[in-house]
This record gives sequence, structure tokens and C-alpha cells, in this order.
Amino acid sequence: MKDIMRFEGVLTAWNHEAGYGSIRAAGGGDEVFVSLAAFPTDGDGPRLDEPLTFGIVTGRDGRKHAVEVRRVPAATPAALRQARGGGRAHVRAAKRKRRLGLLAGAVLAVMLAVGGLRWWHPMGRGAELPVVSR
Repeated sequence: MKDIMRFEGVLTAWNHEAGYGSIRAAGGGDEVFVSLAAFPTDGDGPRLDEPLTFGIVTGRDGRKHAVEVRRVPAATPAALRQARGGGRAHVRAAKRKRRLGLLAGAVLAVMLAVGGLRWWHPMGRGAELPVVSR
């Protein structure tokens, strides 16, 4: 391949089943599509919030694709740490959504329990069964 301008960024989304995701460039801008074929074959799979360097090419469909993806060593520049913050926001939102779902489930369980007790033991009747006279 000819020389490609390299960019730094962070892997922000990844679909393990399909083998593709997106990278957010450190300087901002649109997220760039990336496929598993663009990653190095070192045995490690893509990891969310992983700092990367990559080149960008325009595919036949006109969309930008990341190519020649390389992992960045442990020391990350400030621009990458800033780009990585977006991934943390997604995690916080997912945790908040999960807590809300658990709370809604608990409220529903309490409502079902109260309704079941009311059905099992009606409040207005007391302990006696009605007597049918002939």
C-alpha cells in the first residue's frame, strides 16, 4: 500500500459476532468504521477504549474505513485520554439504564405480591367463609 496519513484514536464500539466496530479520532470528528481485518494478527482481539493508530481510506461505497490499525503502547497522550472519555459515558449510561430496569422489576414484583395476597386473602371478609343456607 502507498503511504497513508496516520491518526490516533480510541476503539469506541465493537461487535464481536460481526467483526466490526468504530474508532473515534483523538482530534474529534466522525467515528470511522473498522473491521477485524484491519487489526494486527497478534492474537489479541479488539478491546473497547483501546488506544490505536490507524490510516483512513475511502471504500468503494464512499464511506471512510480504518486500515493498518496498530495498538498504542501503555503511555497514552492527553488527546487520547480525552477521546476515551466518550466510552466511559456510554458505560455510565448503560449502568444507569440497568439500575432503572432493576428498580422497575422490583416495583413490579412488589405489586404482584400485594395483588396475590389480596386475591389469596380478601381484605373485607375476615377469616370466615360465607355460609350458604338452604
